[in-house]
Amino acid sequence: MSYDYSENILVQESAGHLLEDELGWRVELAYNTEVLGETGTFGRKSYKEILLVKYLKEALLKLNPWLTPALLEDAIKTFESHMSSASLMQINEENYRHIRDGIPVKVKKQNGQIEEKKAIVIDFTNPENNDFLAIREMKIHGDLYRRRTDIVGFANGIPLLFIELKKNSVDVQNAYTDNYTDYLDTIPHLFYYNAFLMLSNGTEAKVGTLGSKYEFFHEWKRLSEQEEGNVALETMLRGICKKDNFLDLLENFILFDHSDGETVKALEYSSGRKILARNHQYLGVNEAVKAYEARKLNNGKLGVFWHTQGSGKSYSMVFLSQKIRRKFAGSPTIVILTDRDELNTQISDTFENCGLLGKTKAAKYIATSGDDLITKLQGNPSFIFTLIQKFNKKDVQPIIPDHDIIIMSDEAHRSQYGIFADNMVNLLPTAARIGFTGTPLLLNDNITERTFGGYISIYDFKRAVEDKATVPLYYENRGEKILDLDNPDITDKILDAIEATDLDPNQTKKLEREFKKEIHIMTAPQRLKSVAKDFVSHYSDLWTSGKAMFVCLNKVTCVRMYNLVQNYWEEEIKRLEGIKSKVSQQEVQELERKIKWMKETEMAVVISQEQNEIQTFKKWDLDIKPHREKMEKRELDKEFKDKDNPLRVVFVCAMWLTGFDVKCLSCLYLDKPLKAHTLMQTIARANRVAEGKSNGLIIDYIGIVKALRKALADYTANVGGRETDPTIDKEELIEHVLETISAAIEFLCSRNFELEDLIKAKDFSKLALLQTAANAVSDSRESRKQFMTYANEINRMMKYLDRDDISEEDRNKKDAIIAISDELKKKRKHVDNVDLMVQINGILGEYIMIEQESNNSDIAKRFDISRIDFDLLRREFAKTKKKNLLITDLDELIQTRLDSMLKENPSRVDYYERYQTIIDEYNNEQDRANIEKTFMDLMNLANSMNQEEKRYVREGFTSDEELSLYDMLFNENLSKEDINKIKKVAVDLLEKIKEKISELDHWAEKQETRDDVETYIGAILWEELPESYSDNAIFVYRQKIYEYVFMRYKEVA
Repeated sequence: MSYDYSENILVQESAGHLLEDELGWRVELAYNTEVLGETGTFGRKSYKEILLVKYLKEALLKLNPWLTPALLEDAIKTFESHMSSASLMQINEENYRHIRDGIPVKVKKQNGQIEEKKAIVIDFTNPENNDFLAIREMKIHGDLYRRRTDIVGFANGIPLLFIELKKNSVDVQNAYTDNYTDYLDTIPHLFYYNAFLMLSNGTEAKVGTLGSKYEFFHEWKRLSEQEEGNVALETMLRGICKKDNFLDLLENFILFDHSDGETVKALEYSSGRKILARNHQYLGVNEAVKAYEARKLNNGKLGVFWHTQGSGKSYSMVFLSQKIRRKFAGSPTIVILTDRDELNTQISDTFENCGLLGKTKAAKYIATSGDDLITKLQGNPSFIFTLIQKFNKKDVQPIIPDHDIIIMSDEAHRSQYGIFADNMVNLLPTAARIGFTGTPLLLNDNITERTFGGYISIYDFKRAVEDKATVPLYYENRGEKILDLDNPDITDKILDAIEATDLDPNQTKKLEREFKKEIHIMTAPQRLKSVAKDFVSHYSDLWTSGKAMFVCLNKVTCVRMYNLVQNYWEEEIKRLEGIKSKVSQQEVQELERKIKWMKETEMAVVISQEQNEIQTFKKWDLDIKPHREKMEKRELDKEFKDKDNPLRVVFVCAMWLTGFDVKCLSCLYLDKPLKAHTLMQTIARANRVAEGKSNGLIIDYIGIVKALRKALADYTANVGGRETDPTIDKEELIEHVLETISAAIEFLCSRNFELEDLIKAKDFSKLALLQTAANAVSDSRESRKQFMTYANEINRMMKYLDRDDISEEDRNKKDAIIAISDELKKKRKHVDNVDLMVQINGILGEYIMIEQESNNSDIAKRFDISRIDFDLLRREFAKTKKKNLLITDLDELIQTRLDSMLKENPSRVDYYERYQTIIDEYNNEQDRANIEKTFMDLMNLANSMNQEEKRYVREGFTSDEELSLYDMLFNENLSKEDINKIKKVAVDLLEKIKEKISELDHWAEKQETRDDVETYIGAILWEELPESYSDNAIFVYRQKIYEYVFMRYKEVA
């Protein structure tokens, strides 16, 4: 490939030019130009340093003129230090607090008292008052490994930005799997201060944070909400690295959510999830901030913030609150308003877990009654969390405080009606108001608009799916497929009546009286049995897809449906156990896994309490008490949100339909007529993004599709002419599966393999063809990955199809493709203490012996691998048909052994570089003519590695560990006498170090014992090394050996 089209020129250099020419960053190329030392290029003393102290000191002195030289050193020391037991995420969070809020420095006042001041490290108000530097091709060394990064971005010497780039022809995910994850293992300290992780191939870019799995890296497509969007790197750089945006994001749009973590006492906080605002949240929240700035001009109406369900609305409320409290003078009280207890608990917990409430528990800020609400409002708390129903005092003196009050109404369309809303407006006439909603306003919803104003930010269903903020929803009308299913005609009157009942349980009798016939049809025993039986058949077919929610008409029907499903579930288990004897061994294994899953699966009814419920259920010959006991004594909400918890199916009628987020929920079964907002919010339960989840599935038993279309027609959602339907017909999913199967077959054909041959083959021929297919797609890492992408996509989508959705012929094709991918995933078991060349002999024998034909019972002659005859080896290799698989196995084996060798002795890094060069050359040869050369290069490398592994014996040592210390102490200018002396030093030093650390309790976890060990190493070296070693040299060797000991023996008790 021409150098002009390489990664360096086409992507990396282009990014550097944009950062420098358009965005005003200084950009430097470090490769082969960086000079180490305090007066060097960047002031680094070694390649291990990732904090550019030179620039950090300049910034600290400029932004904090009160810092004396001693206080400056204290601040630097605090910023660089961390507890040895802290995780990478905990270190990152502590450093983020210092970056955002300042480094705590203890200052002695004139009266002798000590006060703590914060040394500011970033000027967030004046971006140009900071130093922005991007370094290309920067060397960074870890304890064992050396790496060179594409671009690292620094603000005032702090490495906040990491950019990993690939050629435009390489998938962006490679930057994550091949590079970023490797850096986490080999140079983790690079991420101690990191705020933004960017991955790109130029034409596509993703941004994420430390700890994020690839699924949660997201695009940055727009610089304003009006743009259609562009996923290219240049858009992301302009959107994030523009200096104002960069500092705004850093200060106001990063959270650490501790809702999933356990408290770490030593640090007083848990290891939370790091969250960076998505593109739409950043743009939307800043529109809301502009509205807040202009609040006096618009009479406090900040507007309606419509971001579709599942796109992070709760976090948007947190980001907005955080920015307002940080960037505006005064201390506004922020009132978070909901209309349901579970929503109130959920949003207050989110604020607490993200640190906005300090160390105060959310319960302290929740209004417990109308009187308590008024008392809180008359004070000046940072936050108040309340239900709209707490505004139940009609004739109360209005509260007009001397500070701002902002009302943030969650699900605004529900909370602005009736007497409570009127009381709120009368009680807080000067409050600013913003409405958050996950569904658009109805055309006739004048009250919400009158209360809050018009839209200030729109992020609709279609755009959320396009941006991968939510997953697509596929719709299937199974009611049409059940022959004996009788459904009533779902009219607007029924929908209105059912919605009224959900809002006011007192309307139940009216519903049952006016729509007696329709209710009877929907709850008829035979109909419920048919639905329950179909549910069991359908969901058990999708058993790898995720969790399921079944929405019933009412509470009684929830329990009836639960009971019916239990019966049919047991019948299905018995049916599957009965057919085990009639299927193949491979199918038996799959059946057993499915049966085990079904037996483990737990289900629950989740409904609200009501008076006399025991008697109500008794009339139906039902017992509500075991269900109520489960609901009261267990935390079903947390269990259902946990993807690994066996609580996999819940039966609901109103609870959990709104504001209850379960990422692992994939299947939503509807057997209740719903309309408008409730319908939209209900189906959005299944659209949350989760690892391994490609889409959600809506299964309709009641015929709700008409109501869905009607609701969509009523919405003003298609602002700008955009389509708003969040659902896709399931037929499209089936079509996509078939298209992907065809693409995989075509891919195999392009490599001269016919899938039909594998499908028709029997017995050993089938096994042989599996290997042939695996070999065909292993001609390069990219080729192998492309095929695995097809197979993984088919696997993911098949989770959402049931047994009748595709033909047997297509299912056979699917099974064959998955079998090939399984063959590619096979891992060879390597035994590290076996001679490397013996292991290679085993691999070569497996391939070469199979391919050689022998006459009669003659056994083909193996070559003697211990004395390699390379000419014979080349001839033998030429005979094997599965050259690609052989190369892949050798690659894997050598890489495994290299990792082991490097861990034993870090000075062997040149072997790793040699290996990387061979593999890079192999992958870059598109015509594969280079395969024989690659094989021989790998064999030469393996042979030299084998010799290296035995070198400790030749050098007179008893272990590789002794050799490692010797290699670290060795230099080219030693005399023969000195070499013999340092051999003895290496042996004695290792023995003494092991003896020393065995006496110390968890030595690597405490600074005091770590310093003790390092000093001890230095003392031995000072005493025992030859006089030719200078003081400076001894200092360097002490540090190298200490680092080796720390990494190798930190677990020694």
